[in-house]
Order: sequence, then structure tokens, then C-alpha cells
Amino acid sequence: MDPYEIQDTSEWLGSPSRLETVKHYASMLEEDVQDLKRQLQAAKENISSLVEMNDQLTGKLKKKRTWMANLEAETTDQLAQIRRLTLVLDQKERIIRALQVDSRDEEKNSP
Repeated sequence: MDPYEIQDTSEWLGSPSRLETVKHYASMLEEDVQDLKRQLQAAKENISSLVEMNDQLTGKLKKKRTWMANLEAETTDQLAQIRRLTLVLDQKERIIRALQVDSRDEEKNSP
């Protein structure tokens, strides 16, 4: 295409000058920067809220772990008690069987 056939639009009404174009671009960038600042502030507030929630949940978790440790200790004591009682029950049953055998033997031996 011949360069003379390209129409020069710099003289048209409403066509921005180079300075106007740069100012408009700078204005758009400033708006973007302000928007990013608002987003950053919102993110900081969200992070602050999340940190507070984390602190609260950490405290609750510690309490629950302590509660579970106490339950575990109590369960261990109860299990030991059950084992002792089971041992006593086994001994009782052996004694009863032995006494029954002795009583049968006596019945056989008596006239």
C-alpha cells in the first residue's frame, strides 16, 4: 500500500493527542492501583479473621486433647480393674469346680 493513501487522522476532531492518551492510561493505572489496594486491605482483614479463628480453634483443640488424655487414663484404669475382676472370677470358678469334684468324690467313697 502506498504511504500517501493512508489517511492522517491526527487532525480529526476527538482524536486524542499523545499526551492525552498517556494521561488517560496513567488514570487507568491509578484506578487499578486503588482497586488493588482495596483488595489487599480486604485480604489483610480476612487473614486477621482467619488468624483469630485459628487461635480459638487451637485453644479448643488443646482442651479436647486434654479431655481425651483424661478419658484414656480413666479407660486404662477401668481396663486394669476389669482384668483383676476377671482373674478373681476365674479363680472363683476354679475353686467351685474343685469343690464340686471333691464333693462327688466324697459321695462315691461314702457307703
